[in-house]
Amino acid sequence: MKKILSIAAAITFLTAGVSLADEHAQMHEMMMKKGGPKTDDRTELKIPPPMKVMQKGMMRQHLDTISEITAALAINDLNKAGDIAKSKLGWNPEEEKRCSLVGQMAGESDFVPLGKAVHLKADELADTAKAGNRDKALVLLSELITNCNACHQRFRH
Repeated sequence: MKKILSIAAAITFLTAGVSLADEHAQMHEMMMKKGGPKTDDRTELKIPPPMKVMQKGMMRQHLDTISEITAALAINDLNKAGDIAKSKLGWNPEEEKRCSLVGQMAGESDFVPLGKAVHLKADELADTAKAGNRDKALVLLSELITNCNACHQRFRH
């Protein structure tokens, strides 16, 4: 019985190794078709490591918020979508202070306008959803995500 279990375990490990090697080869092939590995040319935000950790956490919260907004729009709960967009992602003095602080610390003049565009779009989405226009709210949600991506295409940690 022990011999059978040992053989089964060995086969499992060998199969897993072959599978991982195959996945690695497929990933390598895919990268080569796209022109090979690229360098990350985005501007690194020069902020202290604890601030980077905090900001990455905030970005994940923003993604969670976008997920909540999407879920509310999916079930046509426009008031909920508007409330979430405004309260969790909208532009307010606290958000302005946070964005400005990171922008000042990093010395990047583009940071605040890019961040502000995300939050102002959330306010526009909130107003549109509360007005009952689901289709336009979905368009604005797409634009909000595009604004998020614009910042992430420009900056990295």
